Amino acid sequence: MLIRINIIFKVLITVVLLMATITSCKKNDGGELPPAEPTGKLEKLQEVDLNVTEPSGLSFGPGGNTLLIISDNTNKVYETDLHGQVIRELEYTGSDLEGVAYNAAQQIVAVTEERKREIVFLDYPNGAEIERHHIETGGNTDNKGLEGLSYNPNNSAWYMVNEDVPGEMIVWNKNFENISVTPLSFASDYSGIFVDTKNALLYIVSDESMSIYKCDYNANVLKAYPLPATKFEGIAVDTGKQQAYLVNDKTGKLFIFKLLN
Repeated sequence: MLIRINIIFKVLITVVLLMATITSCKKNDGGELPPAEPTGKLEKLQEVDLNVTEPSGLSFGPGGNTLLIISDNTNKVYETDLHGQVIRELEYTGSDLEGVAYNAAQQIVAVTEERKREIVFLDYPNGAEIERHHIETGGNTDNKGLEGLSYNPNNSAWYMVNEDVPGEMIVWNKNFENISVTPLSFASDYSGIFVDTKNALLYIVSDESMSIYKCDYNANVLKAYPLPATKFEGIAVDTGKQQAYLVNDKTGKLFIFKLLN
């Protein structure tokens, strides 16, 4: 009898501890579980129709005074002003373009060709192709390859995200090729990346999860900013003004958001 009472007592204690754990994970009002990371807010400042069909990548141009936007439809690179008005079209025509970034020191525009898993270097002044390199990723699904691209002048490295299967952040340069590969698991997919060198931060955008994620250099999420829709596929951030520029592949628009804490 004493043994049976001890067993019942242990079971009751286990149940009480389990309920206490569940309760502690809920909001104070007894609602849903809290988010895994702090959530910020976006204030829409501008929404502009682009003369670029299916824009899927975005970067600042020289001095942060222009934008470089790629089209997944024409496979061309366009330079626009900060309000999305096209200034010129670069000579190069690619294949399944997704990411774009600018290297000011060398006056190079780089783009990623998703299915080929290649980074292509273009001469900024004339827009012609200079060279291309294959990037090793963890998967081989054609349409789940290289998406976002950004350049970090502090370590002369290009930061790329592999969309999915698997989600990865790849840090690469010509001398060492893949410097590091970091698995990503905080979103459903990964469609754009921007390196904030002033604050040692990354901004990664997810089309399917409809969010911008502010991360440290190890891709640990510090804050999430929910977006109003899917298909945001390119990001550039004016860190001084705390403004995020994004292009939407579906609507063909440029959006400018204020990042609010």
